[in-house]
Amino acid sequence: MHALAEWRDFYVMIGTASGAIVGAAFIVVTLVSNLEKRSLGMKGFITPIAVHLGSVLVGSAILTVPTLTRVSLAILLGTGGIGGALYSIIAATRIWHMRLDADDRIFYIVLPILAYAAMATAAFMALTQSEPTFETLAVALVALLVIGMRNAWDMASFVVMQGERGGG
Repeated sequence: MHALAEWRDFYVMIGTASGAIVGAAFIVVTLVSNLEKRSLGMKGFITPIAVHLGSVLVGSAILTVPTLTRVSLAILLGTGGIGGALYSIIAATRIWHMRLDADDRIFYIVLPILAYAAMATAAFMALTQSEPTFETLAVALVALLVIGMRNAWDMASFVVMQGERGGG
């Protein structure tokens, strides 16, 4: 696990960024609270944003544990990766029927599933002591961070635009 020590600052940095953006996501929830169709908005859009950002935060926290072993890393990342992919599939089924732009389908549906699959792959790589384990994990967590930021901004923009059209 010596290689992980070289990555510690990276994971502290993206974990900190994720925590700050989770706070911003709560502002979006406050904005959405007046919408009539809150249930689908919460389950299909807002909650997944918090889950993705929370995954980055928890993943980064796990990677700073000083006594972390390859086996515990693999178990935790594997559980998070598989659980996150399954959750993303469930969230996707909630919004699949909606008329979303191609970029929204990519960021709300496709990329989260791929990012969590990469996390699960990194878990397997940790067990086999494969060379690019931490690089694969870094890509997965940064992807989730970017997805969370983009989707939080998209949702906030949507809410503001709805208010301007009198649809809120």
